Amino acid sequence: MHIPEGILNLYICVFMFFVALVFLVWAWREAKRAMPRSFIPLIAVMSAVVLVVQMVEFPVAGGGSTWHIMGGTLVTTILGPYGAIISLTIVLIIQALVFGDGGITSFGANVFNMAVISALSFFIVKFLLHGSSSKKRLGASLFTAAWLSNILTALAVGIQIGINPLVETMGGIGVTVPTMLFWYVPTGLAEALFTVPIVLSLSQVSPTKLHGLSILYDTKQREKTSSENIGQKPARQLILQ
Repeated sequence: MHIPEGILNLYICVFMFFVALVFLVWAWREAKRAMPRSFIPLIAVMSAVVLVVQMVEFPVAGGGSTWHIMGGTLVTTILGPYGAIISLTIVLIIQALVFGDGGITSFGANVFNMAVISALSFFIVKFLLHGSSSKKRLGASLFTAAWLSNILTALAVGIQIGINPLVETMGGIGVTVPTMLFWYVPTGLAEALFTVPIVLSLSQVSPTKLHGLSILYDTKQREKTSSENIGQKPARQLILQ
């Protein structure tokens, strides 16, 4: 899904740098507030794992991008959305500077497409899970989030490449978007199948390491406790009366 050097319009590059920077500052501040320092080694480990997994890739969209497992929903479930944005950005920095995978001018677009969109799939899981502790519902939520994040990333890449004036002469968005979706709709299903069993297994073996799930279930517990307290308040007033 990396966009190489020279593919994007200069204005898109600048705009996407700014957008990526906004999300990175937000993620950094929230991670410092919400995540303990003990998670720093875990961020490094997850970055290394994703870096290795993403080494296997294939060209799509006429060489304008690539296909590979992204692992974004898996990472965001373990690290939470803020840690995931940081971790996936570290991966992209190494890929761009060391392996030449993804351009420098297109770095902001790649961060948004592969780090931000993937990490925000956490909120898709949160919405679909809706406070449930059911393993089946968690699995279905993870599957949907992993698949949708792939499709949204493919859509973003297709649009960014397609609005380049040079690409517009060859069909523009009408060609790039369908091409990206042609690859990432089915392969998104493969990534979803890859993500679900790993997360469910980790949730049973070491649930405390899944910072993302901890956030979900802590939120659910707080809401439950709050609702119980609200429900008990009238009873206490009756007793006092």
